[in-house]
Amino acid sequence: MSLLAKSDVLGGVTSLTFTGDFTHFFAGTSQCNVYWVDTEKLNPELRNTCHYERINDIAFPYNYSDVFATCSACDIRIWNAKNRQELLRIQVPNLESHCVTFMNDGKSILSGWNDGKIRAFLPQSGKLMYVISDAHIHGVTAITTTSDCQKIISGGNEGEVRVWRIGKQT
Repeated sequence: MSLLAKSDVLGGVTSLTFTGDFTHFFAGTSQCNVYWVDTEKLNPELRNTCHYERINDIAFPYNYSDVFATCSACDIRIWNAKNRQELLRIQVPNLESHCVTFMNDGKSILSGWNDGKIRAFLPQSGKLMYVISDAHIHGVTAITTTSDCQKIISGGNEGEVRVWRIGKQT
């Protein structure tokens, strides 16, 4: 037998079902992704996603309810609240995000991780903006910001609360 076509998807394929005319099929994966695939070229189109591990936190931007963020054991995701579609996925390999929030001015997504660092990402691209290293020894488990966007308040698994002043270079 010869291989006619091949494609890759995120996660192991756990389910397949054809459309009535057999021109397409849905493929479900172990990472909770659903793909729409044409049977000729096997081009997978991601149709639906969700976290496949527990969700640790959820946050809406200040005064804006059209999008929200969730964080889980393997990533942070930004969602369209109206149609429930994933807009952005932020992953830091081999780390768990415990908490997430938006800076009140909407210019960054703040997150706390099990490696003890606070990371800030750009909300449109997910690109890393800055890192506060050694924020908490046993992981950052809670995070919020002041209304003037000048300070970050974080809580850690060791039971401490810390306040961080955010400056242009520090």
